Amino acid sequence: MVEVLNLKAGYRFRKKVVKAVNNVTLRIYDEDFLGIAGESGCGKSTLVLAMLRLLKSPGYIESGKVIINGINIFELSDEALSKVRWKEFSFVPQSSMNSLNPVMKIKDQIADAVIRHTRVSKHDAYRTVEKVLQLVGIPVDRMDSYPHQLSGGMRQRVVIAMALSLSPKLIVFDEPTTALDVVVQRSILEKIFELQREKRFSSIFVTHDISLLLEISRHIAIMYAGEIVEYGGTAAVYENPLHPYTRGLIVAVPSISGQIKEYKSIPGRPPDLSEHITGCPFYERCDFRKKICFHEHPEYKEVDRGRWVSCHLY
Repeated sequence: MVEVLNLKAGYRFRKKVVKAVNNVTLRIYDEDFLGIAGESGCGKSTLVLAMLRLLKSPGYIESGKVIINGINIFELSDEALSKVRWKEFSFVPQSSMNSLNPVMKIKDQIADAVIRHTRVSKHDAYRTVEKVLQLVGIPVDRMDSYPHQLSGGMRQRVVIAMALSLSPKLIVFDEPTTALDVVVQRSILEKIFELQREKRFSSIFVTHDISLLLEISRHIAIMYAGEIVEYGGTAAVYENPLHPYTRGLIVAVPSISGQIKEYKSIPGRPPDLSEHITGCPFYERCDFRKKICFHEHPEYKEVDRGRWVSCHLY
């Protein structure tokens, strides 16, 4: 199990501080597939980067705990953290080209991570590379290719293969198909879903596309203005969204049955996270707001078994 407890993180600039993640608490169960959805700029990527201690300056982690398989990774030294990274958890970022070395063959990039963490021979490491490349659908004869010799979809598969190479218990995917065309996106998503069921690792999948998460995730967390405003089983959230923001996102999902329905946008824009927010961050955009919403922040609480929401309506 992975537990995120009261995590706060953000960015310090010369003239302002952006509180991108505000008091987030989450649980990811063994073999779970958790989707995190929300519009661009709501703090999704900052959340997962902070969780894995990958947030770089000017980013900072203010407080909180992240416990992965009994280990609080915020208490580990850099050396101890490097030993558990890739073995306990791994990360697939948005852009594959930013995570691959352009002057190294892909086989050497994956083998390097395997050797560094397991001390196996280069020959055995290459055998592992063959296996994980085959798992993600890349022919073995492409092992000697450089990143620029592969398509965008194949490069992203290489990064996924690297994430799988040491059989971690948790893999975090941060919008891994954003820069790819729709057909390639679909093939990679199907492969991720297939691997997750086969290898039985836990997954966190970050995206702004809630319709995608409704299709592939077991649990879903809705993020708004740096906070988790709703969490629950995916089917339950879709059938009965509790938070007004979640309702707005669900209403905007097109029907695959061809049934005509009225689409309604959410008015206004998210608050500036560099400014202090006293009440509910969704107050200005909410059709159900009350006086209390303006001056008192709603408690994030469990309102039904496995259903959490941050809203004064409950």
